[in-house]
Amino acid sequence: MANLASTWHQQGQFNEAEQLGLQVVDLQKSILGEKHPDTIRAMANLASTWHKQGQFNEAEQLELQVLDLRKSVLGEKHPDTIRAMANLASTWNRQGQSNKAEQLELQVVDLQKSILGEKHPDTIRAMANLASTWHKQGQFNEAEQLELQVLDLRKSVLGEKHPDTIRAMANLASTWNRQGQSNKAEQLELQVVDLQKSILGEKHPDTIQAMANLASTWRQQGQSNEAEQLELQVLDLQKSVLGEKHPDTIRAMANLASTWQQQGQSNEAEQLKLQVLDLRKSVLGEKHPDTILAMGNLAVTYYNQQRYSEAEKLGVDVLYLRQEILGDKHPDTISARGNLAATYKKLGRYDKAKELESQS
Repeated sequence: MANLASTWHQQGQFNEAEQLGLQVVDLQKSILGEKHPDTIRAMANLASTWHKQGQFNEAEQLELQVLDLRKSVLGEKHPDTIRAMANLASTWNRQGQSNKAEQLELQVVDLQKSILGEKHPDTIRAMANLASTWHKQGQFNEAEQLELQVLDLRKSVLGEKHPDTIRAMANLASTWNRQGQSNKAEQLELQVVDLQKSILGEKHPDTIQAMANLASTWRQQGQSNEAEQLELQVLDLQKSVLGEKHPDTIRAMANLASTWQQQGQSNEAEQLKLQVLDLRKSVLGEKHPDTILAMGNLAVTYYNQQRYSEAEKLGVDVLYLRQEILGDKHPDTISARGNLAATYKKLGRYDKAKELESQS
């Protein structure tokens, strides 16, 4: 049963994996007891499935249990204990707790290097996770350097067509995008989409994410028609594979709304952005970075519609939250400050605009 659940998980069939995973955990607990390594492994697998389904709070609670059990049964330096630390950090990242994630990931990288060596797949995965956290924190140069290392290591250790190697290519492309290197990102993302489709199939979550990344790059390059067509495909696939309330499905809606905004379809963009904001508040919480991003995107729509008072109200909230959660120097905070300053100018409040611009 455990093997079948693992197979479904790897194939992206997370609902089937969850149902079987719950049965496996109950059976293992009743037959082997909670502290048996096989029971703990079953709990870890179920937590991983919940993570993939976007049930981050449930995943976090189970991962905390797994980590405590592995520390007491196996010890702090056992590879399975370190893997439990890495999984918990990954969940914290998806919850928007990137500072907590970074601290745990730095520990994991050091432990993996000293125990398993730099070329072990688990060490490389730990490096990739840390790079992803730096990306989320806006430390794009640091993320790029580590992602280049990860990609080289995965090519040499796992081969060019291994799913983890392809994932490393996708992560690097995403960082290049944030650095403004969209042409380099596009070339890499086209390769990633082709590889994912041929190896994993079109309906695998990693393939769908690769398509979403490519569409975002096209939008940034001004190819809004191409972006829209691909984003409509992505949204349909996300809804059918992951469900309407999964964070990745909501992100697909947000991306499509941004493209409609770029095309001048501001009313359609507004309606979709309002849905995104409501969903993110209910699914992720009001202070999650993705929720704040949705608020910022809606404020931009109001600005483009010349609804400056509404844009100001939302822009003030966005700036406050980004300063609190991301810090003054994060690129998203700087962007929020610039957007609010532009809104103040439209309202004729030049003193407020000047005050904000002096902080940038």
